[in-house]
Amino acid sequence: RPAPRILEMFTRHGGGTPARLKRRMAMRMMAMVSLMASVDVAAAFQFTPKFPISSFNPIASLRTRFTRQTNPRDSLSSVTGCKMSVPTLYDMPVSNNGARCRLIIYEKGLSPESDVIIKSPMDLGGLKSKEYLELSPQGKMPLLVCEDGAIPESDTISRWLLDKFSAQKPSFVPSASAARVKSDLICRFHDMYITTIQSAMYRAAPPFGQFSSRRDALQELARQLQTINGYVDDEGPYITGKEISLADAAVFPTMVFVMHMMPKFSPAETQLPTEELDKLAGPKLVSWYKRMLSQPSFAKVQQEISDALSKWDENNRWAGILHAGKRDEAEQTIFDKIVAKSIPSQVVFEDDKVLVFKDINPQAPTHLLVIPKRRETLSQLRFATAEHEGILGHMLAVVAKVASEEGLGDYRLVVNDGRGAGQEVFHLHMHVLAGRPLTWPPG
Repeated sequence: RPAPRILEMFTRHGGGTPARLKRRMAMRMMAMVSLMASVDVAAAFQFTPKFPISSFNPIASLRTRFTRQTNPRDSLSSVTGCKMSVPTLYDMPVSNNGARCRLIIYEKGLSPESDVIIKSPMDLGGLKSKEYLELSPQGKMPLLVCEDGAIPESDTISRWLLDKFSAQKPSFVPSASAARVKSDLICRFHDMYITTIQSAMYRAAPPFGQFSSRRDALQELARQLQTINGYVDDEGPYITGKEISLADAAVFPTMVFVMHMMPKFSPAETQLPTEELDKLAGPKLVSWYKRMLSQPSFAKVQQEISDALSKWDENNRWAGILHAGKRDEAEQTIFDKIVAKSIPSQVVFEDDKVLVFKDINPQAPTHLLVIPKRRETLSQLRFATAEHEGILGHMLAVVAKVASEEGLGDYRLVVNDGRGAGQEVFHLHMHVLAGRPLTWPPG
């Protein structure tokens, strides 16, 4: 039965009763079938149509109405300046997601001239250019431009390559069903839970996926690597067993990132064994990675990524990144001891990020101190950066929660920044004062 919206559409384009509209709709659908399967429409309906079927081309009609809006192929030639006879992969060596596609290309021995051309996104003006965004709405790498349109996601590109060049071996599809299932699971875990937060290893500031804290994101990254470690085949040589799979292509480039970047982070600040990657990522995963380095295609990808990351090193990429080049090296304070419970305090509120306790030298009937449990270079508010937006926002939310639960009514929130402003403990803290008239200006 045609939906009301469809009936409205046909009414607008020709009028008629619902019964006639249904017949006209059915005729158009059968005309489409006729074009594809040579069905005799008049015979199928057993009546003479009131319009010549030969004059109606539903494919052309649909193409006219929708292709310009939904099919990026319409603008491919004008945007890329090339014909679609040879697929073009827009990617850069530093992209671990793009490296998955490159690894498939190398392992299958595809020609860079006649099978798949690899170009830089800069050939289209860069990731944020209008030309690139028309083809890849997220403005990310990789992007494949081919006869089937613009494909902007690495997993979809990889599967397109496997389908398009299925005659070239290897297939990347294990013969055993258990290995195929394991490969799909690993790819899914990798794409959903690792690539979404991997930027915590190299991006200047959060967010990192769902995390506003770099430390929390790195800990979750390590947990997900351990999950994949649990799926690595005990005998190998590949990640799911004796045959190479798409999971090998997906995980290997990311492990190049992990092996290069994670040792840059402080084990003490991240509470991760960043200098012992067997423990951080899992022994089976690290052993598999090292085995793959003996394979020419994998070694080529590793070299491409490593060369690009070396340039990041030369440009001091990690110098300003918290827990890597930027670490909290200030002396511990009494607040660190209170957080560690080595000094007692009257705790009013506590969660995994913040501690609220009563000031031992109160300046009002109610005088609470709100502190982050991990200082992370926030000895003073003046040192706050984008790295600290999450904890600062959380502290304010906790103040509101505690004030409501304690029934404080009117209160004053104070942050002293520096000795001249009255700061005595150099671990960022907020004072909550209530229970007496608080005049302005303060003393």
